[in-house]
Amino acid sequence: MTIAQSGANSTRPVHDSHTWITYVQLAFWASFLYAFGSSNALLRDEQGTSRSVAGLHGTALAAGGLIGGLLTAPLIERWGRGRVIRVSALAAAGSILIYTVPHGAVPVTLAGAALASFFGTLLLISINAFLLDYQGPAGPTALTEANALASFAGILGPLAIGVAAATFLGWRAGMWVIVVGLIGIEFWRGRDVDTYGTKGLAAHEDAPGKLPRRVFWSLGLIMCFLGAEFCLTFWSADLLRERSGLGPAAAAASIGAISLGMLIGRWWGSRLAQRIATEKLLVWSTVLALTGFALAWSFTWWPIVVFGLFLTGVGIGVDWPLGVARTVRASGGMTDRASASASIAGSIAIAIAPIVLGMISDALGFHVAFLVVPVLLLGALTILIIRPVPDLA
Repeated sequence: MTIAQSGANSTRPVHDSHTWITYVQLAFWASFLYAFGSSNALLRDEQGTSRSVAGLHGTALAAGGLIGGLLTAPLIERWGRGRVIRVSALAAAGSILIYTVPHGAVPVTLAGAALASFFGTLLLISINAFLLDYQGPAGPTALTEANALASFAGILGPLAIGVAAATFLGWRAGMWVIVVGLIGIEFWRGRDVDTYGTKGLAAHEDAPGKLPRRVFWSLGLIMCFLGAEFCLTFWSADLLRERSGLGPAAAAASIGAISLGMLIGRWWGSRLAQRIATEKLLVWSTVLALTGFALAWSFTWWPIVVFGLFLTGVGIGVDWPLGVARTVRASGGMTDRASASASIAGSIAIAIAPIVLGMISDALGFHVAFLVVPVLLLGALTILIIRPVPDLA
């Protein structure tokens, strides 16, 4: 069974059950990613480690994602997207249980983070490629919609961690909701996996040839975007604790402001993308993110800092979905390979940027180290200006 090319003559996505299943599945995975930074701050308190050691969890997350990105296309070719999505969703749920095992030592939690990211990356790449193929010209809009829902889940993830941390349940209970959700979606999907892609699709789509050179500029753009985003989600709780004096639970819950901003940015962006060139949308969203960061970094009163983080979230909201769509557009139709390459580039950035920020923080102080974020955003803005990729007619 081949993938249906829904919405072939429209930029408005088709919202059938296949689309909604992938939207919700992506949302649960995003909930884990956005809750990860909040959980890491609480886990660091339990394990009694430094920021540099705690930052290794971000490196483990990125390493798992990097390996997953390298293996996704071959696995899709051999087993098909549908089977890869099913197995990776269930395995990601099991890996989150490893990460959240009570009283887990650092090696155990590092292994859980790496495995969750490995399987979650397989899931993410497969969903991205499915939506871009299945929705046709509406693919970028569908991907932005999916990530808008993911941002909504990202609000709930840190909030659940913060609320659970303030109760007798403990912060892990917030993560276990995600486990139940990932498993439950596979019951919803039932036996219908071939619609999402059968084996051999990636090989047929990408053979032969190499990715065009212009793709690598887009990959650099994604590295800047993802590096900045994960520095924010990974370390903003510490910014609120150190600069604004919030307690651990309140700081963890307040990170939801970034996800709320991303939700609004992606909801708005999914509609603007139907009328405005994505290059222009990415430029202005990056400028907005820089403005929001300036507020968050310059003030100490927590309402202004939280508002600055929210505004930064609005700005970076469209960066990942439109960055992936940009990379696929530049690839000349190599959807699976381009999507996997985008994930690999993002994983490298996630591996480097948060740990570099943590190391700079240990050496020079956290406030100075947080300037890594605008440096990355300015790098992205430069690439957008000097190496644009026009929208397809």
